[in-house]
Amino acid sequence: MSSTPIYAKGLDNIDVDESALSLVDGERGQLSYRGRDISELVDLPFTAVVQLLLDDTLPDDQARRAFDAELAEHGRLSARETSLLTALAESPAHSMQVLQSMAPVLDQPDGAFARYGEGAQGLVIGAKLPQIIAGLLALRHGEALPAFPESADNLIARFLAQTPGGLTEERERALRVTQILQLDHGFNASTFSARVTASTLAPVQNAVSAALGTLHGILHGGADQAALETAEEVGSPEAAEAFVDECMATGRKVMGMGHREYKVLDPRARFVKALADELAQTPELRNTYDTLVAIEDAFMRRMAEKGKALYANLEFYKGVIYRALGLPPSFFTAGFAMARVFGYTAHFIESRQDNRLIRPGVRYIGRVPG
Repeated sequence: MSSTPIYAKGLDNIDVDESALSLVDGERGQLSYRGRDISELVDLPFTAVVQLLLDDTLPDDQARRAFDAELAEHGRLSARETSLLTALAESPAHSMQVLQSMAPVLDQPDGAFARYGEGAQGLVIGAKLPQIIAGLLALRHGEALPAFPESADNLIARFLAQTPGGLTEERERALRVTQILQLDHGFNASTFSARVTASTLAPVQNAVSAALGTLHGILHGGADQAALETAEEVGSPEAAEAFVDECMATGRKVMGMGHREYKVLDPRARFVKALADELAQTPELRNTYDTLVAIEDAFMRRMAEKGKALYANLEFYKGVIYRALGLPPSFFTAGFAMARVFGYTAHFIESRQDNRLIRPGVRYIGRVPG
């Protein structure tokens, strides 16, 4: 074995650990959780897929309902947490910075999710995020915190019941499918950030907070906000081709196009594009959706002319869904976080089974002393 260190900027093609949680097959365009393709999972209840990720088995109805009840029990914000959220809502911080700030300082109820050991508090964070996000949205619109929806029987329904559009069957299905697609995705940047933090034996809330900070970036989770804002900047399908040509000439990235892992179509994008098409029912949303389609088509044509194939990823059309659900662009990535926090927690739990401090080397290029 060579003693020469491997150098790969951005850790390209470097496997740094093992995981049994999700498989990203970039060559075939497939994503699976615990050996089950996402096409088999998108019609299941969201929390059933969370339990699959955590426990390596799909729960029966009784176990799923018990887990939903535990999430509801710990999803309500305490008076202290409400005061903290109210104070942060008055700051100029992005919604993701608010989530990152709150994650490490939420209450730690005795006995909550005890079977998940050190990962339990990660699930408490996941239980509370729907009320935190809905509450922050209300406060920033000058409204009172929404009441905790006692009658909603699952996490997705509880969130929607607290948002302006309310809970309907169509809205619940759209968010449920989108959130299932966002639960986990290999060692993406934010998950890797969580595992780096976990490897120091820091607690799970630190790992989640670190991951949320990483998810915010526009080259990662923040691409959903950036892609929708790009479509709004372009303005109409007719202007898409000129926009793409300008991007090609200036080197500007077309946010949401292409993926580091997938050499073919991101399998999640197929579902998200179809949902966006279904939900784009107002003239404004339809124009945004059609503009995104035109940008995608023009971009793919220009790439084909260069002998390359790049496709839209999960983030490209997702903003249309979140916009239809009543979230402003600055809350899109927070909606992503509401799902991915369960993936972070599953990775934290897995990492504890055989922990090793993640401490890569670095290729020094500075001056060498005398």
